[in-house]
Amino acid sequence: MSGTEHDQSTPTADVWFTWNGVGTEEEAQDIPAESAYSGILFDETLRDGLQAPHIHNPSLEQKLAIVDHMSRSGVRSADLGFPGSGAAAVEECTELARHIAAGGLALTPGFAGRTHPSDIHAIGEVGQRAGVAVEAYVFIGVSPIRQYVEDWDIELIRSAIRTSAAECRRENVEFVLVLEDAVRCTPQVLGSVYDVAVETGTRRLTLCDTVGAAVPTGTEALIRWTRRYFADRGHAVELEWHGHNDRGLALVNSLTALALGCARVHGTVLGVGERAGNASLDQLMINSHLDGHHTYDLTALREYCEYAAPVLGVDIPQNYPAMGRDVFKTSAGVHASAILKAHEKGSVALKDSVYAGVPAALLGREQEVLIDAASGANNVKYWLTLHGHTTDDATLIKKVLERAKASRTPLGDEEIGQIIATAG
Repeated sequence: MSGTEHDQSTPTADVWFTWNGVGTEEEAQDIPAESAYSGILFDETLRDGLQAPHIHNPSLEQKLAIVDHMSRSGVRSADLGFPGSGAAAVEECTELARHIAAGGLALTPGFAGRTHPSDIHAIGEVGQRAGVAVEAYVFIGVSPIRQYVEDWDIELIRSAIRTSAAECRRENVEFVLVLEDAVRCTPQVLGSVYDVAVETGTRRLTLCDTVGAAVPTGTEALIRWTRRYFADRGHAVELEWHGHNDRGLALVNSLTALALGCARVHGTVLGVGERAGNASLDQLMINSHLDGHHTYDLTALREYCEYAAPVLGVDIPQNYPAMGRDVFKTSAGVHASAILKAHEKGSVALKDSVYAGVPAALLGREQEVLIDAASGANNVKYWLTLHGHTTDDATLIKKVLERAKASRTPLGDEEIGQIIATAG
């Protein structure tokens, strides 16, 4: 895409604009109470998630399995690819859409495309060949810094949006306008773009934090300003949020967007994606579920993560929230004491909550109390209780702790069993 060339001198100050320093006035007046937290999650794993050099591109069979995992977890909308990249992509995207239809999956298929008519035609072709309604997520960069680098001007952007809206109508696909780098786009430019959205009757608009530059207050400022802009013109529009994790803030920014009533918030499984990745879909689902805003099958979500990790070529860090190997383990004596007492009260929910913010049982896991150099008698008592032994043998407990304090790693079940056998 080319446009009117800019003066090649030093860029103006608005090239470096972000919404992070913009105040939020009338904070409680533009989000109806019933719309807050009503949004759903949009899975970008098979599009945005694959745009990283360390991520493997799954086979079609693996992508079909990922779609099934999405559906079982409770995902209801997803970006399934970029048909405009060629005939092979059209074929693959068509198979994914057919799979959703054939399986009766409650999953709305979306596909990404540039504002090029050929990209939108390819999305339309997928919908026609699969015999299903599809959504076109049509993206264009709008920030002053992007305009400066690309030598675009605002009229070129506005014209591209008009063309895209008309092309989507011709192809009978739903038009979702995706504004790349909206977080770094000035109110003046955004207003000019939004005017075209009103003019073309655009009803769906995605605000992108494309380079992960936003902080939560900037996210809030942009969303509230955007809502007011459209409300002042009497134009109803559903907002979506798409965030990246370059500053480590994708999750909190996305939760902010959900709280502010965005209709869809985007993420990828395990936060995979370009550079530092996208917002973590699984962490968004867990937080939304625990806060009572939506119900998800977290056991199915864990299975999704465990399937996707090797397929995509990533490891799940052992301390990764909710999914990591060690997140439901403790060896501290005080913690073990509380977990043991909760266990003795006969409540799984109590045991899952006394020293954990995420209940292990929701993910099909259990609290684990280890015995190592930091442990005390209650760690041993808990192990003995779970394995059907009495807990009143002080000498045995002492022997187990002595072995643990001499070891550099936690004692395994087999090793503890050997100590018990020799002590008897």
